[in-house]
Amino acid sequence: MIDRLRSAWEARSRREQIMLAAMGLALLLVVGWFAVLVPLNSAVKGSEARLRKAADRFAQLDGAARTRGLPVTSGQPLQTVVEASAAAAGLTIDRRREEADGRLTIWLTGAEPGLMMGWLTSLARAQGVAVSEMTASRTDGGLLEAQITLGRTAP
Repeated sequence: MIDRLRSAWEARSRREQIMLAAMGLALLLVVGWFAVLVPLNSAVKGSEARLRKAADRFAQLDGAARTRGLPVTSGQPLQTVVEASAAAAGLTIDRRREEADGRLTIWLTGAEPGLMMGWLTSLARAQGVAVSEMTASRTDGGLLEAQITLGRTAP
C-alpha cells in the first residue's frame, strides 16, 4: 500500500507535488480550525458567560444577605418585621394571614429566587424569624410564586 502511494507520488511532477502538499496543508488547517479551534472558542465563551452569570448571582445573593430591615424588638409584631424587611429587600407581599399560634403566612408572586432566599436568610439571621413551612413553584419567566409560613425562633 505504501509502495503504491510512493510510486504515485513519484510519478507526479515537482509542481504537482508542491500543489498536493499545499492542498494537504490547507485541508489540515481547515479541519484543525473547525474541529478544534471553533469548539474550544465556543466552550470558552460559554464558560465566560456562566462565570459572569454566577458572579452576578453571587453579588445579588450577597447583597440580599446583607440587607437588614428593622431590628427586632419585643414591641414589634411579626407582621411589621416581615413586611418592613420584605420591602427593604425589594419583595412585595401579595397576601398575608396571621395564624392562631402567632405565625404569619405570606404569599409572594414574581419573586426572583436568589433574592427571596437571601431575604429569608437575612430575616432568620438578623431578626430571628424563621421559615416553618414553605411551598414554591417556578413560573414561566423563571420567577417564583411562594406561600411561606414564618414564626419567631426561640431565644
